[in-house]
Amino acid sequence: MKIVNIVASGDLHQPVPFLRLPELPDTNYKYNPGIYHGAYILLSRGKATIYRSGKYILYGLTSLDDVSQSYQEFLTHLSPIIDPELASPPEVRNIVGMTDFQVKIPLSRLVVALEHVEYEPEQFPGLIYRGDAGTALIFSSGKVILAGFKDPGSMETFASGLKKRIV
Repeated sequence: MKIVNIVASGDLHQPVPFLRLPELPDTNYKYNPGIYHGAYILLSRGKATIYRSGKYILYGLTSLDDVSQSYQEFLTHLSPIIDPELASPPEVRNIVGMTDFQVKIPLSRLVVALEHVEYEPEQFPGLIYRGDAGTALIFSSGKVILAGFKDPGSMETFASGLKKRIV
Protein backbone atom coordinates (compact mmCIF):
# COMPACT_ATOMS: atom_id res chain seq x y z
CA MET A 1 0.00 0.00 0.00
CA LYS A 2 1.38 3.37 -0.97
CA ILE A 3 -0.02 6.71 0.16
CA VAL A 4 -0.11 9.03 -2.83
CA ASN A 5 -1.84 12.08 -1.34
CA ILE A 6 -2.91 13.42 2.02
CA VAL A 7 -5.19 16.45 2.30
CA ALA A 8 -5.42 18.33 5.60
CA SER A 9 -7.08 21.62 6.44
CA GLY A 10 -7.29 24.12 9.25
CA ASP A 11 -7.87 27.73 10.22
CA LEU A 12 -5.47 30.56 11.05
CA HIS A 13 -8.32 32.27 12.98
CA GLN A 14 -7.48 35.61 11.40
CA PRO A 15 -7.85 37.21 8.00
CA VAL A 16 -4.83 36.98 5.72
CA PRO A 17 -3.74 40.32 4.23
CA PHE A 18 -3.17 39.22 0.62
CA LEU A 19 -1.87 42.67 -0.29
CA ARG A 20 1.09 41.96 2.00
CA LEU A 21 2.05 38.68 0.29
CA PRO A 22 4.87 40.42 -1.63
CA GLU A 23 6.49 41.16 1.76
CA LEU A 24 7.11 37.46 2.34
CA PRO A 25 10.82 36.65 2.17
CA ASP A 26 10.30 33.54 0.07
CA THR A 27 8.76 33.96 -3.37
CA ASN A 28 7.27 30.47 -3.56
CA TYR A 29 3.70 31.73 -3.68
CA LYS A 30 1.22 32.51 -6.43
CA TYR A 31 -1.74 34.80 -6.18
CA ASN A 32 -3.75 35.84 -9.19
CA PRO A 33 -7.25 36.99 -8.20
CA GLY A 34 -8.28 36.95 -11.86
CA ILE A 35 -7.82 33.17 -11.92
CA TYR A 36 -8.62 32.09 -8.34
CA HIS A 37 -9.46 33.80 -5.06
CA GLY A 38 -6.96 31.80 -3.01
CA ALA A 39 -3.19 32.00 -2.86
CA TYR A 40 -0.90 29.01 -3.40
CA ILE A 41 2.28 28.42 -1.43
CA LEU A 42 4.83 25.84 -2.57
CA LEU A 43 6.30 23.97 0.39
CA SER A 44 9.28 21.61 0.48
CA ARG A 45 6.72 18.81 0.90
CA GLY A 46 3.40 19.49 -0.75
CA LYS A 47 1.53 22.69 -1.31
CA ALA A 48 -0.87 24.94 0.55
CA THR A 49 -3.85 26.95 -0.56
CA ILE A 50 -4.76 29.83 1.71
CA TYR A 51 -7.84 32.04 1.67
CA ARG A 52 -8.40 35.59 2.89
CA SER A 53 -10.61 34.21 5.67
CA GLY A 54 -7.62 32.37 7.14
CA LYS A 55 -8.79 28.91 6.12
CA TYR A 56 -6.06 26.79 4.55
CA ILE A 57 -5.57 23.42 2.87
CA LEU A 58 -2.36 21.38 2.79
CA TYR A 59 -2.14 18.77 0.04
CA GLY A 60 0.25 16.69 -2.01
CA LEU A 61 1.69 15.05 1.12
CA THR A 62 2.69 11.39 1.23
CA SER A 63 3.02 10.64 4.96
CA LEU A 64 1.39 11.77 8.19
CA ASP A 65 4.78 13.15 9.32
CA ASP A 66 4.67 15.45 6.29
CA VAL A 67 1.48 17.05 7.61
CA SER A 68 3.06 18.51 10.75
CA GLN A 69 6.31 19.43 8.98
CA SER A 70 4.46 21.18 6.15
CA TYR A 71 2.22 22.98 8.63
CA GLN A 72 5.24 24.34 10.52
CA GLU A 73 6.87 25.44 7.26
CA PHE A 74 3.58 27.05 6.17
CA LEU A 75 3.38 29.05 9.41
CA THR A 76 7.02 30.09 9.08
CA HIS A 77 6.35 31.39 5.56
CA LEU A 78 3.35 33.42 6.70
CA SER A 79 4.67 34.60 10.08
CA PRO A 80 5.74 38.05 8.78
CA ILE A 81 2.11 38.90 7.95
CA ILE A 82 0.03 36.84 10.44
CA ASP A 83 0.15 35.82 14.11
CA PRO A 84 1.07 32.10 14.11
CA GLU A 85 -0.08 31.75 17.74
CA LEU A 86 -3.73 32.08 16.68
CA ALA A 87 -3.57 29.25 14.13
CA SER A 88 -5.04 25.82 14.73
CA PRO A 89 -3.17 22.77 13.46
CA PRO A 90 -4.56 20.95 10.41
CA GLU A 91 -6.86 17.95 10.53
CA VAL A 92 -6.46 15.15 8.01
CA ARG A 93 -9.51 15.20 5.73
CA ASN A 94 -8.60 12.62 3.08
CA ILE A 95 -5.92 10.04 2.45
CA VAL A 96 -5.57 8.56 -1.03
CA GLY A 97 -3.66 5.33 -1.45
CA MET A 98 -2.76 2.93 -4.18
CA THR A 99 -2.25 -0.81 -4.10
CA ASP A 100 -2.00 -3.71 -6.53
CA PHE A 101 -3.90 -6.92 -5.84
CA GLN A 102 -1.64 -8.57 -8.45
CA VAL A 103 -4.43 -10.48 -10.15
CA LYS A 104 -6.56 -9.73 -13.18
CA ILE A 105 -10.03 -8.69 -12.04
CA PRO A 106 -13.10 -9.41 -14.17
CA LEU A 107 -14.96 -6.16 -13.49
CA SER A 108 -18.22 -7.24 -15.15
CA ARG A 109 -18.45 -10.17 -12.73
CA LEU A 110 -17.59 -7.95 -9.79
CA VAL A 111 -20.66 -5.81 -10.50
CA VAL A 112 -22.82 -8.80 -9.60
CA ALA A 113 -20.71 -9.91 -6.61
CA LEU A 114 -20.51 -6.55 -4.79
CA GLU A 115 -23.12 -4.05 -3.70
CA HIS A 116 -22.71 -0.26 -3.94
CA VAL A 117 -20.78 -0.31 -7.20
CA GLU A 118 -20.79 1.80 -10.34
CA TYR A 119 -19.37 0.50 -13.57
CA GLU A 120 -19.74 2.38 -16.84
CA PRO A 121 -16.84 1.09 -18.99
CA GLU A 122 -17.77 3.47 -21.82
CA GLN A 123 -17.13 6.44 -19.52
CA PHE A 124 -14.47 5.19 -17.08
CA PRO A 125 -12.32 2.03 -17.26
CA GLY A 126 -12.59 1.22 -13.56
CA LEU A 127 -15.26 0.01 -11.22
CA ILE A 128 -16.19 2.37 -8.36
CA TYR A 129 -16.91 0.62 -5.08
CA ARG A 130 -18.31 2.73 -2.25
CA GLY A 131 -17.78 1.03 1.08
CA ASP A 132 -18.64 2.22 4.59
CA ALA A 133 -15.10 3.41 5.32
CA GLY A 134 -14.10 4.77 1.91
CA THR A 135 -14.16 4.40 -1.84
CA ALA A 136 -12.14 2.16 -4.15
CA LEU A 137 -11.48 2.54 -7.86
CA ILE A 138 -10.82 -1.00 -9.04
CA PHE A 139 -9.18 -1.66 -12.41
CA SER A 140 -9.08 -4.94 -14.36
CA SER A 141 -5.26 -4.92 -14.09
CA GLY A 142 -5.59 -5.46 -10.32
CA LYS A 143 -4.58 -1.94 -9.42
CA VAL A 144 -6.78 -0.20 -6.86
CA ILE A 145 -6.98 3.44 -5.81
CA LEU A 146 -8.41 4.05 -2.34
CA ALA A 147 -9.83 7.39 -1.25
CA GLY A 148 -11.82 8.97 1.55
CA PHE A 149 -9.84 7.74 4.55
CA LYS A 150 -8.75 9.68 7.64
CA ASP A 151 -5.97 7.32 8.71
CA PRO A 152 -3.72 4.73 7.01
CA GLY A 153 -4.87 1.92 9.32
CA SER A 154 -8.50 2.11 8.22
CA MET A 155 -7.35 2.26 4.60
CA GLU A 156 -5.25 -0.91 5.06
CA THR A 157 -8.15 -2.72 6.74
CA PHE A 158 -10.55 -1.65 3.99
CA ALA A 159 -8.13 -2.80 1.24
CA SER A 160 -7.50 -6.11 2.96
CA GLY A 161 -11.23 -6.83 3.33
CA LEU A 162 -11.86 -5.81 -0.26
CA LYS A 163 -9.09 -8.06 -1.53
CA LYS A 164 -10.55 -11.04 0.34
CA ARG A 165 -13.92 -10.43 -1.31
CA ILE A 166 -12.43 -10.08 -4.79
CA VAL A 167 -9.56 -12.56 -5.00
